[in-house]
Amino acid sequence: MNSHYMARKLPPLNSLRAFEAAARHLSFSKAANELCVTQAAISHQVKSLEDYLSLALFIRAPRNLQLTEYGLRMLPVMVESLDNMADVIKDLRLEESRGMVKVRLAPSFSAKWLSPKLMDFWQQYPEVSLSMYHGNQAVDFAREDIDLAVTYGRGYWTGVQALPLMSLDYFPVASPEYLAKRPAIESYADMAKYYLLHDGDHDSWLAWYNQVGLPHIPLKSGYIFDDTNVVIQAALDGQGFALGSTQFIADHLQSGRLVKVFEESLETDYAYYVCCPPSHLKRPGVREFRDWIYAQSELGAQDG
Repeated sequence: MNSHYMARKLPPLNSLRAFEAAARHLSFSKAANELCVTQAAISHQVKSLEDYLSLALFIRAPRNLQLTEYGLRMLPVMVESLDNMADVIKDLRLEESRGMVKVRLAPSFSAKWLSPKLMDFWQQYPEVSLSMYHGNQAVDFAREDIDLAVTYGRGYWTGVQALPLMSLDYFPVASPEYLAKRPAIESYADMAKYYLLHDGDHDSWLAWYNQVGLPHIPLKSGYIFDDTNVVIQAALDGQGFALGSTQFIADHLQSGRLVKVFEESLETDYAYYVCCPPSHLKRPGVREFRDWIYAQSELGAQDG
């Protein structure tokens, strides 16, 4: 080691990690969840750092954590330093696992659209292994160990390059058995008297009713599910009316297990996107899977 280097005078690294997480979240409890330790441990680590500096880094008030001017000075340096360390370590680990690509997928997209096509990818790229995780929320690529994601949204995510794969149509469907047990549905308003099956929140049904000219119609509460696959299954099981998309229920419509109640489709600017930070595309496996999945999509086929 160069004799001109002086020993760095730093507090314990755990206290710096605890401060950075707590300052970023402005919450000891959220920092504890992120670092998988107790809230008391975060509080202790931060206090030890403040003792080391003989400075207060936080203004502590009930349900309101704020940074002092010293905390505000430290935070951006800590974030950048820890991010840089994480990037280097991630790159080093990737050298050992160049063929493994970690993908996060929306569950319904994965089950209905991607799964039937995967054999084609494996035949084209046998040296690339896919590790697939499922969830509907957007990926925080800076904090999560994910190479690539397929996410439903408008395509605007900070620091992320996104390619559209598939837009969806939404129209009301129900099982024939469910319809047979009720008076004929002759108007849009008739449907709202019964259980509506909601995907994540009430927004899609509200948007559909707004589009057909009934923006203020009261919706019976119905059920909210966090997964499109479960919404579709609930409709198949005769639990209520769902908004279905051709891409996900074509087989059920063809078999007659679900029927269209009305033809009107919701027009939306949302779509499924394949996305990742541009730097991830330096890895051949990530780039190959991204290019392959885009080529498989309706929008990629049009470009091709």
